[in-house]
Amino acid sequence: AVTEFFRLGYPDMQSVPQNIAVAEEAGYKIFNTYTLPKEAWVEDYYDVLEPRAKSLVHHSDVPVRDFAVETLKEIETFKISEDSYGYVFYVLQRSN
Repeated sequence: AVTEFFRLGYPDMQSVPQNIAVAEEAGYKIFNTYTLPKEAWVEDYYDVLEPRAKSLVHHSDVPVRDFAVETLKEIETFKISEDSYGYVFYVLQRSN
């Protein structure tokens, strides 16, 4: 379910080693990577977003409603697989 969700919703999503390889091939030096902690997802993002999305599920505007439903799917995906993905920040420098 998780793989399928991200394959459809985020088709360009790759692993950290794949992203590093892409950056190096593009001429960047990798200084560091930093993975956003799970608490940032839960406390600072999903805990705030989930009630708002739930309140929009029956909105009269179809795109708003669809966005709310997709947002809730993403939150549910995170709940069942919270350790299998995350946001990674890359500290890079152009190697010119």
